[in-house]
Amino acid sequence: MGFVFEKVDLGAAMAIVGWKYPAPYHVYNLNDSTLALARLVDGPYFAARFDGELMGFFCYGTAARLNGKKDSELYSSRAYLDVGLGMHPAWCGRGKGLGFVRSGLLFARSQDWQGGFRLTVASNNTRARTVYARLGFEEIGRIVWDSPLNRDFVVMTLDSCEPTVQVVADH
Repeated sequence: MGFVFEKVDLGAAMAIVGWKYPAPYHVYNLNDSTLALARLVDGPYFAARFDGELMGFFCYGTAARLNGKKDSELYSSRAYLDVGLGMHPAWCGRGKGLGFVRSGLLFARSQDWQGGFRLTVASNNTRARTVYARLGFEEIGRIVWDSPLNRDFVVMTLDSCEPTVQVVADH
């Protein structure tokens, strides 16, 4: 059995806002935020379940863009569908990211999206950026986030109709 996608319901949303990521990924913690809970339930968010277990979530469209930066020139092309995602902390770092992200792209494709994909990731999240690069995503620019976190974010796109996996040879 593979991934099953369904609209995030209240139970899934409550689980997601309670996830605790270790440093340096703790910036992704939603800290039981009621605003995040409402967005997960009311927005374009989909729970990704694998063998019935909540493995993560995906969101599509403007909800996947950085708040306060949605008018960035890097988001201007309508040829791309913005994709946001979060994987359950228990699954992170276990070699499951490639299949997880690919499943979210294929889900969007199954919903009649025919264009490319765009995502935004913190520049210091090398684990995620490596997964995205292996799928064929390429960096198109960076957005500086003016906040106490002082982070910049990498915007990446994938032009191909069918996401492919790049094979990296071990030496």
